[in-house]
Amino acid sequence: MLSHVATVPDDVLSTAVLERMDCVRDLCALASTSKRFRQLSACDSLWKALWSVKWGEPVALTIRAAALAGGYKQLFGSKILTDKASAPWTKPCPEELKASIEKLTKRVNGETQQVCVVFLVDGSGSVNAEEFEAMLGFVLEASTQLQANVMDCQVSVVQFSNDVRVEAPLAPVNLEALLKVTQGMVRMNGGTNVAVAVQKAGQLLKRDAAADAMRHVILLTDGRVDSYQAHEARQMADQLADEQRHVSLFAYGVGRGVDRAELLHIIGGVPTCPLPPTSSPSAPAPASAPAATAAPAAGAVSGGGGAAHSTASSTSVGGGNPVLSGAVTSPAAPAASAGSDGRVAGALSAWGEAPEDRYLALCVRDEAPW
Repeated sequence: MLSHVATVPDDVLSTAVLERMDCVRDLCALASTSKRFRQLSACDSLWKALWSVKWGEPVALTIRAAALAGGYKQLFGSKILTDKASAPWTKPCPEELKASIEKLTKRVNGETQQVCVVFLVDGSGSVNAEEFEAMLGFVLEASTQLQANVMDCQVSVVQFSNDVRVEAPLAPVNLEALLKVTQGMVRMNGGTNVAVAVQKAGQLLKRDAAADAMRHVILLTDGRVDSYQAHEARQMADQLADEQRHVSLFAYGVGRGVDRAELLHIIGGVPTCPLPPTSSPSAPAPASAPAATAAPAAGAVSGGGGAAHSTASSTSVGGGNPVLSGAVTSPAAPAASAGSDGRVAGALSAWGEAPEDRYLALCVRDEAPW
């Protein structure tokens, strides 16, 4: 039997046997039978297909994580180990986390360009102590990676609930000082006002960041807000991107019953429902509304660093006159630009990335909050 198998070409053997296997255990068992099967079973496309079956089609972040891991087989193994260790919680494997934080180190004007990051930490009543610690741990992890890869990097930590509290002002990364700050933070409790948190981030960036700095706002929350609050937060985010250059918003889901859809809407995705009728008449219509889809796109142009921006309000986020990045769009719909893969990217990305590529489930559990 083995002699007959030895005469079969590799591509035929892969197509006839290996690619039809949807069970990782069977594939690993077959790989242990011979050196040839072991080599064929390491095919990257084969493990990519297995990844798609288990966790869905790979997004840009997954593709980068696979490269960091050395291939989809290694990434698959890392993800399996992470899932077992973190169950019943869902957390990213080390390569996914690194790939996500790596986005914060990208610059448009060379290695000397300043990078400013504002971490918005949810301290509301729907977040418990364990989830709060997970957010603070990410702040330290991201700051450590930023310090190691960016020459001029500044970070700030803002806790929000009904109101905001600046725990650490925007300043050069000091890991020792940042550790003391996070260890001393006490949850505010209360509601979840994302809009006021984004507004505070805009004020800090406008006041303390260099004029041409990369500006990243990191939202760490369970996203459990009503649709009206999500609209307000999105409008504030649109306004921030309109007034300042090189702005990107990222969302990291933390907690039980994370509302991924609302988080994606806040950082540039379509709304989960139409704009409430009680909203201000001057507020922009949601992207999915008929008026928005019919609005002319002739006014949409790319801003600094490839970002597309939209006008959400005439009021400055940071106070004073707005600093426009050269992008003007119809107020009826947020601007969007087509990425290299043909997808439409959200306006709130300096790199034209879709909202799905700026979201990560950091520490989530699929159940109702306690």
